[in-house]
Amino acid sequence: MTAPMSVTLIITAYNAQDFIMRAVNSALEQTQPPLEIVVVDDCSTDSTPDLLRRVARAHDIIRVVSTPANGGPSVARNTGLAAARGEWVAFLDGDDAFAPDRLAVLTARAAQGDCDAVADDLGYYDAMAGQVTGRAMGAGQVPLQPVSLRDYVRHNRSGGSGFDWGLLKPMFRRAFLQAHDLRYDPLVRHGEDFLLVVSFLLAGGRLCLIDQPTYLYTQRQGSVSGRASGMSRTVIAYRDMRDMALALARDPRISNDPVLVDLLRQRAEGLQRLDDSHFVSVALRSGALGAIMKRAMDRPAFLPAMMRQIGAALRRRLCHS
Repeated sequence: MTAPMSVTLIITAYNAQDFIMRAVNSALEQTQPPLEIVVVDDCSTDSTPDLLRRVARAHDIIRVVSTPANGGPSVARNTGLAAARGEWVAFLDGDDAFAPDRLAVLTARAAQGDCDAVADDLGYYDAMAGQVTGRAMGAGQVPLQPVSLRDYVRHNRSGGSGFDWGLLKPMFRRAFLQAHDLRYDPLVRHGEDFLLVVSFLLAGGRLCLIDQPTYLYTQRQGSVSGRASGMSRTVIAYRDMRDMALALARDPRISNDPVLVDLLRQRAEGLQRLDDSHFVSVALRSGALGAIMKRAMDRPAFLPAMMRQIGAALRRRLCHS
């Protein structure tokens, strides 16, 4: 009987004292245990380090490492990668969790030998309701053929074009990452998963998807409770991710493919729309109407989004009055 492939499960955390044990316990409760659980503390200033040291003393499978200074998710994941010993590496954010069979499901697909990375659908988790509320892509909507670079970018257009595949959490063959010197860009704090997968696919990596939702992704706003999760997922920097998409479109490995360039520009436009929407929401809540008008004058293309959002806000206010 062939021994199961070994997996290093990397959990990253920053000021996660209120929820990190949910992530750690979900790792400990896997039906197919990992070779090791490497928990990276990104210089937390709360009780997270104490909690991690305590759980590591109780479980030999857990190793706790720390970043030399707070560097964000990319630096934390690279720290975990440097410490990993498994044939495969799987990542878990400190505010998310694995379903009990996630590693069993991923390794069963990886064992077929035709993939260098395997990802599954997301299960959406409402932290305030304490329940999984649905799926990101949905049953039967996950393509089962290996994902091409065009496929991947096409599903990352953002701004109302469907579920963004940049949220997927692949398990990678560690030897492939090492052979191609693939790591998270330490300067990138937002959209780092998207950038790594693009680099992986450009290097010839084979990404396969599974039609099961075993990564439990915590929603910012619960779809059942209607309440914010209270967890420390960082504010998304849409403008930074927009600039990254435009920089990729100029990358010599991509710039000669007009389809990819157009898809990346569509991603940039979608992210700009999201940035506009977020800007208007914040400005309306704070009463900063002058800031809205200034952006409209500086960038006339902002006007349609502004008018739609102000109109929607007025309708909501009328409905609740």
